[in-house]
Amino acid sequence: MLIFRSEIRGTRVVEIDELVARGARGPAGRPVLFLRDAGEAEVALHSPVFDRGRLARSFGGNGILFSDGAHWKERRRIIQPAFPPREPDFHLQDVTWAVPGLVSRFAAAAESDESVGVVEETVRFTTRVLYRGVFGQDLPSDHDRVGVILDFFDSIGGVLSSTIFPRLRLDGRTMAEVRRAAEAMEEEVNRLVEVRRNSDFTSDRVDALGEIVEALDAKDDVRGIHDEVRSLLVAGAETTSNTLGFLLLMLAGHPEVGDRLHEEIVAAPDGDSPFMDAVIFETLRLFPPVWFQTREALESIEIGETPLEKDDLVFVATALIHRDPAIWEEPDAFRPERFLPGPDGPWRPPHRYAFFPFGGGRHLCIGRHLAMHELQRSIRALAGRFRFEIESDVEVAAELGVVLKPARDVRVRVFERGGDRP
Repeated sequence: MLIFRSEIRGTRVVEIDELVARGARGPAGRPVLFLRDAGEAEVALHSPVFDRGRLARSFGGNGILFSDGAHWKERRRIIQPAFPPREPDFHLQDVTWAVPGLVSRFAAAAESDESVGVVEETVRFTTRVLYRGVFGQDLPSDHDRVGVILDFFDSIGGVLSSTIFPRLRLDGRTMAEVRRAAEAMEEEVNRLVEVRRNSDFTSDRVDALGEIVEALDAKDDVRGIHDEVRSLLVAGAETTSNTLGFLLLMLAGHPEVGDRLHEEIVAAPDGDSPFMDAVIFETLRLFPPVWFQTREALESIEIGETPLEKDDLVFVATALIHRDPAIWEEPDAFRPERFLPGPDGPWRPPHRYAFFPFGGGRHLCIGRHLAMHELQRSIRALAGRFRFEIESDVEVAAELGVVLKPARDVRVRVFERGGDRP
């Protein structure tokens, strides 16, 4: 599989810096403009002069995650009832249902003294939440969908990486792997859709897949259904899992943070956990799963001091804005305390786009409340019971594609803390 791997030095993902220094070119060969200023990011994410662009759709399809304009508005309208913005706890029961399975797998690893594959286990957890809450179908805690999903994620990430990292090449062998991954995912999407069509679904809650199937079956739009399912898989399974994976690596590499977090959870097992939220936010700052966002100019515009022509491509570089030294003190340091409330109340970003892990503008992440529930509930359960160490003989690395994630071979060892458990 074509995977772009990067060393992590401290907390910096080396290849992101090298890409920016070297420059990138879009599909038409024109240079890509990296937006590293929070104010410029705000313009690109809000201006009607920009849309998500053809690059994103070329490898991700025309689902809600990559589409724009009237098509995107229609799909958002169909899916929105399954993510009611005024009911942030809508999917909390699905997360609560899945957490014990995650804990049991970590407990088994601790008991057997075997290491845990960070990416594999976090994706297994978020997939269970997604299938239950969004697709209306349950998976066991040891389900076997992980390989199909990860291979597909890696394949589309590799296609994107070959576009923006010139030294990667899509040769015949790689394209055969991409096709096999796509075919396996297509089989899984077909299965999901057919099960949903034929099920006697009696839940009183709206599920996104049911809304999609009902609306698009009426138009005989099979391709549209599949585009939306794949979009929800990428947005719902891989992004949050990657944040959880990086967070476990940060706890393993900073045991003092893990100890402080454990103490907070034990002291208030059902109460507010400001330090836990700070740890989550700091992980999202350093390792935003969507590390850049593509925008394509629909007409000529000047952004900052740079003139753009129609069809020019910009990358809103979330990963770099989150480390802007003009905004963040010690920007590469893992310092969760920077997000703790101060004397004047809750933490507030110095600029609305100084910290935007869930995107912004009209494409603000539809599942952000679900993602936060997954992170909060899983970390409360895991950090309240275990401590972690990075497997000594495996390089801590990242992979770059559609998303930023820990390398698939990174593993951690799990140890019971003992004593009181929350």
